[in-house]
Amino acid sequence: MILMAGLTQAIDDLIGRLCLDSYPCGRGSWCKPRLRECEEQDDDGECDDAALEEEDALLELLRSPLSPWREEYSWSPQALALRELAVKTPEILKDNFIYSFFTVLRIVDKRVSVIDEGLLRFSCLEELVLSANNITTLPPENLPKTLQVLELYANHISSLKSLSTHPPPPHLQHLGLGNNTLSHPEDLQIFTADLWPQLLSLDLSWSGFTELAVVVEALSGLPRLQSLVLEGSPLTLTPSYPGFVLDSLLRLLYLDETRVTPDDRHRFNGLAQFKVCEEAEVTVCVLKMRGVPRPALPLDEFPLVSHSYSVSYEFLDHPQSQDSEQHGEEASSSCSPEDHLKTSRGRQNQAMNNTAKQEWAETIEFNYRKTHHSRDLTALKNFLLRGLWLSVEEEKVLSWPAPPEESAGTKTSADKKGKEITDMGQKSKDKKKKKESMLNLIHEPPVKHTLASVHVELKDLLEGKNQIQVKCDLGVLFSEKSMRTTVSRDKEQSKRPKEVKKEERKNISSGETSAQRTGTSSKGKGKRRVENETPSAPADDLMHSSMEPLVVEFSVQLGRVTSTSQFTNPHCSTTTLSDL
Repeated sequence: MILMAGLTQAIDDLIGRLCLDSYPCGRGSWCKPRLRECEEQDDDGECDDAALEEEDALLELLRSPLSPWREEYSWSPQALALRELAVKTPEILKDNFIYSFFTVLRIVDKRVSVIDEGLLRFSCLEELVLSANNITTLPPENLPKTLQVLELYANHISSLKSLSTHPPPPHLQHLGLGNNTLSHPEDLQIFTADLWPQLLSLDLSWSGFTELAVVVEALSGLPRLQSLVLEGSPLTLTPSYPGFVLDSLLRLLYLDETRVTPDDRHRFNGLAQFKVCEEAEVTVCVLKMRGVPRPALPLDEFPLVSHSYSVSYEFLDHPQSQDSEQHGEEASSSCSPEDHLKTSRGRQNQAMNNTAKQEWAETIEFNYRKTHHSRDLTALKNFLLRGLWLSVEEEKVLSWPAPPEESAGTKTSADKKGKEITDMGQKSKDKKKKKESMLNLIHEPPVKHTLASVHVELKDLLEGKNQIQVKCDLGVLFSEKSMRTTVSRDKEQSKRPKEVKKEERKNISSGETSAQRTGTSSKGKGKRRVENETPSAPADDLMHSSMEPLVVEFSVQLGRVTSTSQFTNPHCSTTTLSDL
């Protein structure tokens, strides 16, 4: 059973914590000098010094941050003033006076779920902040008529139908409905000049509205609207935002808490006459990558080993993404009818996208670019809130010479050329390419391996940023050669005689260096010295690798119309940002 927490109960609890009838407030033995002030006045009409000192001491107990009688006053600037009155003139603190004394109330994160009619007792209330509570409905009949600011950020309000039956306070200047569950276009129909004649500021941030033209048309009826916040809503992902809003609502001075400049007006002048494109465009770029360990060369002639690398990332899988711009590997195959059905219901799957495979280099240039299109703005918003995973993949292919029966026509020439290549004694990349071109090779199925993955935050695209450029640090990777050498060294150390280990530990504890131990050593001891010094090379290799983390240069950008001059066709179906 869920208990409904009333607003006035929460306010009464806060007022009760002020202890207006207890020390150091109210009447009591601690305030006797102040009660006798009329009898102790001097001839000139001034109060006795002892009474004034007593009152100042009591007031200091209310104000000092170190005082045990100090209370929390952030919920209302009138809270401290009311306690001071309880020290100076406690006799005037009647219930009606206390309720009418408050003009500002900030009841934040108190689990309030109901705005009850008891709020009407606060007859002079001008500002009411109820952020981060559990309020589901907005009853305008329970709001004082004097209210000018109403903030309901981060509640659970899903409908504004109640405002159509009862008018809101007539002098309301700010209405904050951000981070609620509003999404229905009919909720916007209540924003009329008759209901909101004084409204200057409206916050609809992080709501579920998806149709930019519908929102703008509804808000255009507010005669005094000067500040509008739509940040975090799906409609802000469309290319026409914010230009279409600025050119449609000419009285706006602030949009998403940013000052509207004359240059903004000039750049977007005339944009309101074009049709709004309700399709978002998100361009993903993978530029380059550094920090991949150099692949280990094979010890024998065969098999030939080829390594290639690619970067993959997840994104929403939409059928309309097939015609997107891509430089690099082609887009994946078209979606099935089942996937299309899921898309139409707003339950898109996430598909993996891959760059073209590149051979190893200190800096691997991908220059990958792909533009994703999405008409489901709600699904795209949720995806950006979660962020995406980016992975680096390695593909290794082993190649062997073809058996004689499979290469009879080219056996003699292949053997001859293969022998010539072997005699060269080189194991570089050029030699491997020559072998592959001169020999008839059989390639094994590729072995794919994910080297590392990293999560990329994309929430900034919903908070006003048009582009995110990051250097994704996937940590330090170690080459196969380094790992093999380290493992071999560990095995060799474990197989060495216990006497040798014991002697080495003794020498180390006594401070004897390796050069001192081997300066006049015998042949056997010299051999041991060489064995001890050989692992220094892989140690250097590991140290070098630790200095070079795997870094991928990655960017995500929203398609935006930056000026009206970009448009040559008023129809969105034939004009997209990719064509401009």
